[in-house]
Amino acid sequence: MIKGGYYLKARCIQNSEIAIMPPYVREIWDWLLKEANHSDQISNGTKIERGQVIRTFKDIQNGLLWMVGWRKMTYKKWQCENAMKLLKKADMITTTKTTRGMSIIIKKYKEYQNPSNYESNSDSRMRATDPKQTTDTINKNVKNDNNDKKTDNDIVSNHKDKKTSKDNIITEDFNVFWKEYPKKVGKDKALESWIKRKPPLDKCLETLRWQKTSAQWIEKNGRFIPMPTTWLNQGRWNDEPLQVYNTGNGAAPIPGKYATALANKKLEESKKNGITTGND
Repeated sequence: MIKGGYYLKARCIQNSEIAIMPPYVREIWDWLLKEANHSDQISNGTKIERGQVIRTFKDIQNGLLWMVGWRKMTYKKWQCENAMKLLKKADMITTTKTTRGMSIIIKKYKEYQNPSNYESNSDSRMRATDPKQTTDTINKNVKNDNNDKKTDNDIVSNHKDKKTSKDNIITEDFNVFWKEYPKKVGKDKALESWIKRKPPLDKCLETLRWQKTSAQWIEKNGRFIPMPTTWLNQGRWNDEPLQVYNTGNGAAPIPGKYATALANKKLEESKKNGITTGND
């Protein structure tokens, strides 16, 4: 007997929207399946139904951490938030805020986690996943029954569904970028540039974090912040922070030290003068 119980993953999920979602979304979805209650329970006086789980974003981060050497790595909070948004949009979960965290209900949990809803006859259990090897070594392009039944319309429809799902993911990533970018001008043009350049969202957010505190972006009330379309067209997510050292009379470029102190000083000065960085 294997301790700890089990949960089921239907093969039909390979044809759903989640199959082409970012890897972190797929892993968070799998984690939610594992964490969901397999039966109704009472916890601290609250009834938790089958297929329901109450967790915080911190629980998700700690539940899916991984090690790089001795260093613990976790998903970012925005990735957890984005995963919840995408899963809700795909109609796979519903969420409700509670005092203990998020109440997450996995839709159709009872249907997909019921073994009796799957093939149960002896033939299907014993049938091999791949066709049996014949003595004839010539490839005859053997197809299974399910593939034979697919029509051209089915294939075209499936292709369109996947394309629509990819477009939705690209738009979701852009919305995360747009929320973080301090100068919100020309959103439609910026979206066109995002679709054309397909920049890595993680890298964009990482670069924006230090750019928004850089002296150039803070001075003149953000006058020198480039337009979002320009930022994308020029591939500015590949920019590197200014590196400085202290000469006693000021700062000068030198490899090895980031201009964090200078940027923080400029930020404090701008706050005292009532100047914002575009995030307020």
